[in-house]
Amino acid sequence: MEELTFQQFITEVNRTYKEEDDFYRRLARRSGLSDAAFWVLYSIETAPGPVTQTDIGNTLMLSKQTINSALKQLEHSGHICLTDGPGRKKYLQLTQRGRALSDRAIRPTLEVERGAFLGLAEEERASLLALERKYLSLLLRESEAILNTPQEE
Repeated sequence: MEELTFQQFITEVNRTYKEEDDFYRRLARRSGLSDAAFWVLYSIETAPGPVTQTDIGNTLMLSKQTINSALKQLEHSGHICLTDGPGRKKYLQLTQRGRALSDRAIRPTLEVERGAFLGLAEEERASLLALERKYLSLLLRESEAILNTPQEE
């Protein structure tokens, strides 16, 4: 087997990430949602408990402004509402209309993801996660010099 060069590797990794992003974008559009609204609903649906706007921001790779805009759009359209939590916390909650949208847009996505997950053998699931974590750890380690050096203007 021929050795994989860095150029081949990074090209394929970037292509794969783009294809995955395009896949989710198609699902969002099919549901009539913006990418941000899709991911907000997805985050609410997959959260283990009540979700705040801060939780959404910590989960998604979107700007605060984009998340806020999607939340306002979903609230204005009657898909989510804010409920009071402890202190000054406000929790995002699906309304009946939001639940119907999630059942139409997010639940099928989760079933597709579940099917793909089940298509992997148990050891493949663990290996995939382990390799993703290792690659991220190596990226962070290799980037320390760049991230810890002040940038000249």
